Amino acid sequence: MALKIHLRLPGWIKGAAQPAQDLYPPDTPLRSVRYVVIDTEFSSRNRRSNRLLSVGAVTMDGGCIRMGEQFYRVLNPGVEVAASSVVVHQLRPSDIEQGESPPAVLAELRDYIAGAVLVGHFVKLDFDLLRKELQATESSLDNPAICTARVHRWLLQKESYSEDMFHRLEKVDLPALAKVYNIESREAHHALDDAFVTARLWQKMIYKLEARGVLTLAQVLKVGSP
Repeated sequence: MALKIHLRLPGWIKGAAQPAQDLYPPDTPLRSVRYVVIDTEFSSRNRRSNRLLSVGAVTMDGGCIRMGEQFYRVLNPGVEVAASSVVVHQLRPSDIEQGESPPAVLAELRDYIAGAVLVGHFVKLDFDLLRKELQATESSLDNPAICTARVHRWLLQKESYSEDMFHRLEKVDLPALAKVYNIESREAHHALDDAFVTARLWQKMIYKLEARGVLTLAQVLKVGSP
């Protein structure tokens, strides 16, 4: 049976209706922002036929991970999932068959991310897929977003040059950065597990950004927007 996590959210989150860019002035300190760290798994690499299969998300208040506020759903988009894709995300046909309808999950997800700045590793991939799915429900995705891969590369470029710099700039997949930042990583390509790893990554990056003088939301969006 498909795993479903649904934890009760505080009223101020449920009631948030304004886009995050309207809630947070540009000079808002990084530690005063509500983030939602998000990850998705999808059916294929084909942009035209690709569909959302699962989504995991974790809430952060500044650098604090809210362990009791998480979101995980498996969806049934009604499409055949290639065996080569199953090997990656480990979602079997039976898991997908028991998944929830995309419109219902997307409605819950929109409530969950309302008023938050989204964070993800190569988050543009997640954004493009979520925007595509939301268009089918005549909804949109207008949250500001931060890509941890872009932030990491920016931080690297601020370091002194080293002979392995080019390799380090290219090797920025999530498992690789988990090792760089000494973060325990369990099951790769599980949306919720990857969201937790990315949340811990972002937690450590906030300290590094502040040390480099990146202190506000406007500054970090300039560095890390996808």
